[in-house]
Amino acid sequence: MITLDVKERDELLNILSTEQREFIEFYVKRGKKTAFANVMAKDKGMMVPDSATVEEMEMLIDDWVLDDYIDNGFTNPDTPCECGKPLRYQYIVRHLSTNQIRRFGIKHFEEHTGLSALLIASIKKGFNQIDYERDELLTKIGDGWSVLDHVSNIPSDLKIAKDIQNHLDANVPLLERQLNRLKRDIITHQEKSELNNFESLPIYNTTVTAAAEKYEEQDSLDLFEETIREVSLQSLVQRTGDSLFFHAINRYLDEGVSSARIICELLIKHNGAEKKRYITGKPRIYVEVCQYLEQLVRDEKVMITEVIGKEDRIYQKY
Repeated sequence: MITLDVKERDELLNILSTEQREFIEFYVKRGKKTAFANVMAKDKGMMVPDSATVEEMEMLIDDWVLDDYIDNGFTNPDTPCECGKPLRYQYIVRHLSTNQIRRFGIKHFEEHTGLSALLIASIKKGFNQIDYERDELLTKIGDGWSVLDHVSNIPSDLKIAKDIQNHLDANVPLLERQLNRLKRDIITHQEKSELNNFESLPIYNTTVTAAAEKYEEQDSLDLFEETIREVSLQSLVQRTGDSLFFHAINRYLDEGVSSARIICELLIKHNGAEKKRYITGKPRIYVEVCQYLEQLVRDEKVMITEVIGKEDRIYQKY
């Protein structure tokens, strides 16, 4: 874990290109908003996937959200805490129900929001993780980090995860967790390519064919990282007596929700969907929701834009 002091951090910030600086500033602000919303949603018993956007998470919350995070670069009397102390780092939170807005420094979170000490500790832990990741990125930029020093060949037909591609496009290093994921994705891609090459061979090798069939079967069965029973799309309807769930799913898509996992949480929160979960925390309705979304894909009403392993599936209306 890399931790820079204020002087080291500011020196590295000063050597960034405009694009890199804007990217990292946005990354930190977005990351802290995400960390805040994630803790608040989980406090309500919801399991939020890493793929969820801030906007999607905030749809699950009824109380406080982090509206903004300001780093002035210096202690600024124009951005004080509500106690009057000038701040370099100011947090602006808003209560969704009352629209009340509070501004303060990190030390006064508990005092000004009324959240429990345990929740505040979790929020601060999430904020610290974002700060560690910022320092990791800055250190790597200072060291001249290049993805080509760690991954010699990225297949041209590999669909790179959106968050990784954003880093590459902005000429910002990858976090170690992203680099490890990219390496795993490349290996998986190569394994699938090799299997496809075996299948295209004119010679029928029973061992190879059996291995390919087994791979395909496992890929299908492991899609949701659970033991999947045969289920019907109509089971969602049978639980309510009508097709309200289907209408709700379409409404959430219209509102810009793209994560299948978040759609499940919204159905549980607002539409009376079954609350049971697998041991991993994933809602049991996830399978059926994805089946319905895949039917919409086949009907060319939505497109699937990303499959995040077995964690989540991202859809978007045409």
